[in-house]
Amino acid sequence: MPTSEATTILDLASLAYEARHVLAHKALVHQTDEVQVNVYVLEPGGRIPPHRHSTSWDISLVIEGEIEARFTEGGKLRTVRCGAQAMNLVPPGVVHEIVNPSTVRPAKFLLIQSPSHSFDFIKSETPAPA
Repeated sequence: MPTSEATTILDLASLAYEARHVLAHKALVHQTDEVQVNVYVLEPGGRIPPHRHSTSWDISLVIEGEIEARFTEGGKLRTVRCGAQAMNLVPPGVVHEIVNPSTVRPAKFLLIQSPSHSFDFIKSETPAPA
């Protein structure tokens, strides 16, 4: 259901964050059967370890800092670096990890996952470099 006021980037700081993964904190923004929206803060060196989803897309939209999306494509490791206002899409079934490459600056991004009704997080081995 729509809210009567717009949510701003500053409003995201007041959400309830929980520790997740490695130097990572997550807060739920919105969830229905169709879509789940979380905001993640990855501390310097933080990461969401290698995993895949059976049926859900991952759409990462960077708000602050920079992230690297790492995944295997055609047997080779591929890295997509996204700064503020950049976006990365990962289709279902693709093993991927999200990393904050900075040693000094946190990264904040929205993670949109769809569909969320059958969401799963299947851990995987670290993708091997090419």
